[in-house]
Amino acid sequence: MAGVRAPHPLLRPTRIGALVALAALLVTGCQVTSSTDTTAPSSSATATASAATAAAGRRCATPGLPTTVRYRAVPGVRADLTSLDVHAPRRACDAPVVIWVHGGGYQIGDKKNQMADKVRLFNAKGWILVSVNYRLTTPGKPGSAPFPDHYEDVAAAVAWVHAQIPRYGGDPERTALLGHSAGADIVSNVTAQPSYLEAHHLSPSDLACTAPLDTAGFDKAAVPAGSDERKQWTAALGSDPARLTDTSATRLVRAAGKGADVPPTLTVFRGGPLRQRIEKGYATALRAAGTPVTLVDATSLTHDQVNRNIGAPGDQVMTAPLVRFLSACFAP
Repeated sequence: MAGVRAPHPLLRPTRIGALVALAALLVTGCQVTSSTDTTAPSSSATATASAATAAAGRRCATPGLPTTVRYRAVPGVRADLTSLDVHAPRRACDAPVVIWVHGGGYQIGDKKNQMADKVRLFNAKGWILVSVNYRLTTPGKPGSAPFPDHYEDVAAAVAWVHAQIPRYGGDPERTALLGHSAGADIVSNVTAQPSYLEAHHLSPSDLACTAPLDTAGFDKAAVPAGSDERKQWTAALGSDPARLTDTSATRLVRAAGKGADVPPTLTVFRGGPLRQRIEKGYATALRAAGTPVTLVDATSLTHDQVNRNIGAPGDQVMTAPLVRFLSACFAP
């Protein structure tokens, strides 16, 4: 698939002795079968040694790691607001990684919400799921998260995953960034505005793909003043009218043109005519910039169902196209 990089050279197997390979695998927690015959190798011992050598370059999960981790420390901020949960399948080795950013209008929500079906779905595919919290805005409360705290937090979480997920058996070269509602708005800003990831010596192209799901925030200035969404954005991003355009991913992508660095993207369209125009307009801008786009018709779903239906039994809209998209994105 276009935009997906070849495996990093460190992932390629190295030709080392069978005993060294076996020792490396035991340290990482991966399991192999070894032979106790150290004289004349049998055919089964030779096959085992070959398999161990082939797997020696794999990055496998270290047992006993914490599954809830604080990815950045901010003075005066509760640890849970800048923490993430790692949901990994058993004995993960070089597993693709899905990072999930929750919604909630920048004001509410949690990394634990509506995760059970997603964990089952992605773990069954052999993928690691990482669910992220970020600082929230409380209107009228001095010191609650202002712009650009939300974006910077998620970029820091991506950087933590990129650096640390090999310890959990994950492949940082095959990482997707997904989000819903306000989480989708955050995801689209982190991928359309390179400065957030550049602060961590990364770029949007270090993500294999992305899926911001159901937000009118792609073009905030197109949403009428006085709407609930405009009020949420003003509370979270400030009252400066320029913020509406400066945090609109469609406008950022159009301004960058062919220089936009957004990886392959899946998004949806649903809701009323204006919302659909905004969501389709984001897909059009990405395509014009050269980004491959999968656009899912979610007009049969409510806003909440776009999130809740991912991995849910009987879902006919979200799960299949998302799994196909991610499978192609994660293909070697």
